[in-house]
Amino acid sequence: MPTARLIRRTAAPVLALLLLTGCGGGDSGGSTPSSASPSQSPSRAYKDGHLTFTVLSLRCGITGVTGSHADAPPQGQFCAARLRVENRDPNYHVYESARQHLAGVSGDRARPDSFAMAVRRQSDTVKLGGHTLMEVELWYDVPKDAKATGLRVSGDDDPSSFTSTKPIGRAPNGVLVPMKPLAGN
Repeated sequence: MPTARLIRRTAAPVLALLLLTGCGGGDSGGSTPSSASPSQSPSRAYKDGHLTFTVLSLRCGITGVTGSHADAPPQGQFCAARLRVENRDPNYHVYESARQHLAGVSGDRARPDSFAMAVRRQSDTVKLGGHTLMEVELWYDVPKDAKATGLRVSGDDDPSSFTSTKPIGRAPNGVLVPMKPLAGN
């Protein structure tokens, strides 16, 4: 029996190590922000409206986007952000990807690229249930010389409470989450 006990004690840590290093199988579906070899620390949590945001990663210089049904090069360069969105409120609140802007980039290029988002099958809007957390990808097609400085996140405009008609306070242009992007592939 000592051999069986040893196998059980070592199997769980080995399995955990394999999953953490990406040896757990599955298909990544192409160029993803999490495939960068250098690591990047997540931001602290930032709140806007009823939603709380944490930028998990930000990469720029990505040369293409790949999904299950299409792939494409950028007009300039792709920047991709991995974003955690949390609804800590007991009521439903809507997350909109179009409200999340890349800081340091001007005009429409600061908004998520609709084609790249469709290739990666990322929803435009998501109705988050009470006490729900999700992680999303945001893809931006920006000029080659653009210098992203972070992500400007923006929450919902819902009333401050169930009995109120007054919208919850939020930053008019979103909240800046400063982050230096990693270089892409």
